[in-house]
Order: sequence, then structure tokens, then C-alpha cells
Amino acid sequence: MSNWILRGLRQGILTTPYPFGPAQMEERYRGRVAANPDASPDALERGSSACLSAAIREHGSARAVDTERCFQCGECARVAPEAFVFSSDFELALVEDDIEEARERLALRAAAFGRSIHLRHVDCGSDGSCEQELQAIFNPFYDVNRLGIFMTATPRHADILVATGIVTPAMVEPLRRVYGAMPEPKIVVALGSAACSGTIYGAGGGPVERFVPVDVKIPGTPPAPLTIIHGLWVALGRIRGGLGGVA
Repeated sequence: MSNWILRGLRQGILTTPYPFGPAQMEERYRGRVAANPDASPDALERGSSACLSAAIREHGSARAVDTERCFQCGECARVAPEAFVFSSDFELALVEDDIEEARERLALRAAAFGRSIHLRHVDCGSDGSCEQELQAIFNPFYDVNRLGIFMTATPRHADILVATGIVTPAMVEPLRRVYGAMPEPKIVVALGSAACSGTIYGAGGGPVERFVPVDVKIPGTPPAPLTIIHGLWVALGRIRGGLGGVA
């Protein structure tokens, strides 16, 4: 036992300081992707054609990437590196309306929660990847319990509804029931690109916002644990999120 104690003292604190301190992903991490407005039309077209989720669209006279639909697969940057560039930016959470207004509204709701925030997760039709990353935020490295964030099994005790996956027809009513059972005030987070936009899945249900109002979207396939923590902090009105849609 003493050896483990000494080993722990030598290693020190390994838990990430984020969001109270800086955090950085590896350079090879594919986070936010941006189109180079100075790239040739041919390069932009090649990158757009390679996009598996049709996330790259004409935006005025340029091209823009719809963050909600992006798979972060890297195909656009692979076939047209001069036109599309990935950064290791993991802070991808989005709000739909005026950013400052959304932050104030979310902060007011979160103030009613106190210092203990409970999440109720609903898998609406996910492939399981978003669930793995959501589970990871509770491990010792990310340890969101230190932030006062916990999971709950009942919607009646929940403050934030976290929905993952495309909403399949069979999950429409369960999702609405969970939302209806949650006490006011409540916040809804769509986790993963499928939940945010529906991506390539056209048949059946659709994105979460089609069935319950969504306050914050956390895109990614799947989003990294730090991205999820950033999104939850945005949902609590404590830091800013980006504006939804193409950017």
C-alpha cells in the first residue's frame, strides 16, 4: 500500500485542470476545420466533393464548413490540403441564437441548479461512440465530479438532458417523455453530429431539435471528452460557445 502512496505522490495531480486551466490536444487531433478563402476553386471543389457528410457548402462567394454535420474524417484536407485545414481546437460547442443572450439565459437557468448538476442521458439511436466519450468524462483524468457534475438515472432529478444519436422513430416518444418529466428550469444538450444535425441519416427520425428544444449542440463523431466538458460549461452559461450553422 505504501508503494502506491509514494507512487501517487511522485506523479502528482494528473487530472486535467480544464476548464479552470489550459488544456491542449495533440497536433494530429482533428478538431475544427476551416476553408481557405484564398484557395483555388478547383481545390475547394475537390475538398467539397470528398466530404462524406456533405458538410461543405457554398457560402456566398466562398465555401464554409457546417460544423454540426462535419465527421472530422479529414478527407477534405487529405485531397485538398491547400483548401481545407484542421486545427486541434476542441472547443466546438454551438448555440443557435445570439451568443450573449444565450449565455445569459443559460446562466440564469443554471443558477437555479446550485452547485450540483445532474445529467440524464438518452441514447436516441447512437452507434455507441458518443456514449463511450461521455462515460470517459467521469474517469480520474477528466473527473467532472470535481465540477459538481453527476449522472442521474431518473429525469425527475435531472437538470440537463444529454441526447445522443439520430432520433429513431422508436425513440421519439421516450425522448419526449424524459424531457417532459424533467423539472423546470432544464437544459437540453445534443451530443454528437448525428444528434446535432442528423448528418447523413435522412430516413426515419432526425436531429434532436426536431422533437425537443435544444439549447447547446456539441458536434463531433464522436466529440472528445474535453469537447464535451466545454459544451457542458457552455450549457451552464460559464463560457461562450460558437454560433450554430456554417462558419
